[in-house]
Amino acid sequence: MPVEINGLLNHNISSETHPLPFTHFDRDGIIRMAKLHDDWGYDKVLLANAAVMPDNISLAGFVAAATERLGVMLAHRPGFIPPTMAARMLATIDQLMPGRIGVHIITAASDEEVKADGDYVSKVERYDRAREYIGILREMWSNPQPFNHDEKWFRFDGGFAAVKPTRSDIPIYFGGMSPAALDVAGECADVFATLSDTVEGMTEVVEKVRANAKLHNRDPRFLMSIRIVIADTEEAAWQRADELRDTIAGNLGDLDVNTAAAKASGFRRTEEIAKRGDRLEKCFWNGINQLRGGQSNSGALVGTAEQLSDALMDYYDAGVSAFILRGFDPVDDVIAIGRDLIPLLRAKVAARDEENATSA
Repeated sequence: MPVEINGLLNHNISSETHPLPFTHFDRDGIIRMAKLHDDWGYDKVLLANAAVMPDNISLAGFVAAATERLGVMLAHRPGFIPPTMAARMLATIDQLMPGRIGVHIITAASDEEVKADGDYVSKVERYDRAREYIGILREMWSNPQPFNHDEKWFRFDGGFAAVKPTRSDIPIYFGGMSPAALDVAGECADVFATLSDTVEGMTEVVEKVRANAKLHNRDPRFLMSIRIVIADTEEAAWQRADELRDTIAGNLGDLDVNTAAAKASGFRRTEEIAKRGDRLEKCFWNGINQLRGGQSNSGALVGTAEQLSDALMDYYDAGVSAFILRGFDPVDDVIAIGRDLIPLLRAKVAARDEENATSA
């Protein structure tokens, strides 16, 4: 299966090494980063979503206008926009950037955070609502006639989308490690998305989600988000990792603290991995996770492009065929990953697929 390689696009050019106020909005920076990801071979960029963030649906249209082939993985919270309207909005974006959009359904890290948008239902209820919401999106995208809906969370008469996706469907990405999340993911996800993890951990996740999905005759793909520390030699890569830790430690006072994230099951899992040590497996590094604790998705792979591609192939063999790869320098690492790592990883995946097809 071809590998999908994504990046992350924020509303400013900021990172732990180059912190900017969260309120800083950089229109030119958005264009610059979109074009960099487009030029250096990324498939999509994740456009995140939270109660206080700029509207990412608007950003998706802006990215579409600024790029030639780059797609977007649009984080979207069910229930804040009626599913009928969301289906039309997403299908419209897909028409503007044909085949280049996926929607990442998220339910928020905490009950407290969503109250800023007036949502007072519990986390378990939000997952249940997401299940119904996804079903409506798919019905809106596929049904050639208006239809009625009257279930637990949504009711409407004559729902219809005159605009349909350019493909039969828009891929649904879905994440979460709680029992409620895994249940909905097994039923609904085209791609199950996780935070950084070890190969051992991802093997466990893949088995668990596949078991749930099998109950619904589904076979989702898997995506993992992980940070990259890349250099020309192994020694230089680990030296850079140490320098990054020192730099970020000095910037902690300028970094936003996401206390809500620490309550989410996925981030608690990240915190547990961080407690296992500084270095794990081939080149998994917990340095920044240990600095920032359960509020940070900063598990990293450290090494040369060759070493990093080998480590990522271990994840591929464990069932992960999509990644969000990002470094710690918001500009230079996008280029280095695109120039040195992405072509190598794609070539190794193609060779592995050919090898598997020959031996089948």
